[in-house]
Amino acid sequence: MMVMAALAGVLAGCASSSETGDSWTRSYLSPPDVVFNAVVEVLEADGYLVEANREAGRISAVPSRSNRGLSPSLAVRVVEKAERVLVDVQTRSGVNDATTRGSQIDTMMAVFFHELELRLQGFKD
Repeated sequence: MMVMAALAGVLAGCASSSETGDSWTRSYLSPPDVVFNAVVEVLEADGYLVEANREAGRISAVPSRSNRGLSPSLAVRVVEKAERVLVDVQTRSGVNDATTRGSQIDTMMAVFFHELELRLQGFKD
C-alpha cells in the first residue's frame, strides 16, 4: 500500500491538470476503442458504476455505495485528436465533494491513469 501511495505521488507530477484542479488529461497512441474499453474497465475495477456512450466518447462514473464519500463522481471524455486519443477526466461536484479535495483527488487521478496505462500496455487483464 505504501508503494502505491509513493508511486501515485510520483505519477501525480505526470498528469496535466487544469488551473482549477478539477480536470486531468492524458493522451495515448492506442486505438480509440482500446482506450475507451480500458477506461471503462479501470473505473469498474475501482468500484464505480459506469454509464458509457462509445459513439459520443463520454463516460459517466459514480462511486458504488461502498465507495461513496471516498471517491468523486467523474465525467470522462475519450476523443481522438491529431492521431492520438485524449482521455479527459473531470470531477463532478456533489455530496462527496467535501471529502475528496486537493491532493487526495490528484492522487486518485494519478492512480487511475497509472492503472489505465498498465491496461493499455497489456500488464492488467
